[in-house]
Amino acid sequence: MLPSFVFSSCGFVGGLLIGLACIGLSGCGTTRNETATAQPAAPAAAATPKLDENRVTLSAEAIKRGQIESAEVATQSFAQSIEAPGRLAFNEDAAARVGTIVSGRVTKIFATVGDTVSKGQSLVYLHSHELVDARAAAAKAAVIVADKERALTFAKSEAERTERLLAAKAIAQREVAQAQANIKAVEAELAHAQAEKERADEFLEHLSVPHDSHDDIVISSPISGTVIKRDVSVGTVVTEASDLIHIADTSTLWAIAAVPEPQAATLRVGQSVALKLAAFPNARFSGRVVYLGNELDPATRTVQVRCLVQNVGRRLRPEMTATIVLNAGGAQSIVAVPRDAVQELEGAQVVFLTRDGGTFEKVAVETGREQNGQIEIISGLSSGQRVVTRGAFFIKTEFQKAALSDE
Repeated sequence: MLPSFVFSSCGFVGGLLIGLACIGLSGCGTTRNETATAQPAAPAAAATPKLDENRVTLSAEAIKRGQIESAEVATQSFAQSIEAPGRLAFNEDAAARVGTIVSGRVTKIFATVGDTVSKGQSLVYLHSHELVDARAAAAKAAVIVADKERALTFAKSEAERTERLLAAKAIAQREVAQAQANIKAVEAELAHAQAEKERADEFLEHLSVPHDSHDDIVISSPISGTVIKRDVSVGTVVTEASDLIHIADTSTLWAIAAVPEPQAATLRVGQSVALKLAAFPNARFSGRVVYLGNELDPATRTVQVRCLVQNVGRRLRPEMTATIVLNAGGAQSIVAVPRDAVQELEGAQVVFLTRDGGTFEKVAVETGREQNGQIEIISGLSSGQRVVTRGAFFIKTEFQKAALSDE
């Protein structure tokens, strides 16, 4: 049997161990709770609000550097107009199809598509047997004229001789009359021969002019312009019905549009028009109405309108699509801003409103007609708002910088 102090010591040690274990377990529980409560704090940074993407704030120095100016939006008087879709075409009154008046074979070509040619410039050499025949006919006509001239000289001398014989009473008056009739007959034959010679010479002149190939016919350009099509090559056999080269003067073009029946009644020949082209969105071209159709298209109930457009700088090309703006008479009060106030940003037309503290707000707008440097605002703005009229491009770049920094 063990002494009592041994059991007492064991109880004390056991109790001590159990107490330390409890303390350890308590400490572990506290650490887990603190970790759990600390985890939800992480999303706090994501909850921070973003800056307004439609506004940008500039310092006074930046506003000065960008030369930014603004003005209140106001209504302006715009002429009422009609916008009709159309296309550009060659001015057929300033175009030519170059052909030939004889058949033959092409021996030389001096112009190709895209070349600029002058009136009278040689385009094609053509070998034709008709040139030989024409020269022979001209030579024969010249011989006949010379023969008739000699015959006329002889007839006149015979008439003078009969006059002298009549005075000497050696012949009758009938012979004098016959001599005078011979003169008239020879004069008629001479006139006919001269007409034939002129015709032969004129035909030969059309076929041949002084050039380096004596045996070829020269086909020349009837107008100054640009070669737009060539239908022949060296060796091609052509006839009087063949087109050789197409030439057009592109300094003017036609703009052809289809105008609805109600609006067509207000149009007249000679009135001014403006053109807008997708290829040149910031440019405007002018013209005038030269033709109004005499009948309606039964399918579309429209009237064809043809306008003559000055092709300054040769920037316009046939078959370009165009919107033709025609003045319909009268005036209309609309909201408008300077053209430079409207900028294209992220595929939309926008203007910038001024706010307090150097802040500018981006506003999308729908634009319409342009007139005298002003552009119509169909929607997005109202009178009294203050919009940037100068330096809008500078503000646009600031928005673009902000968008890049956000990315």
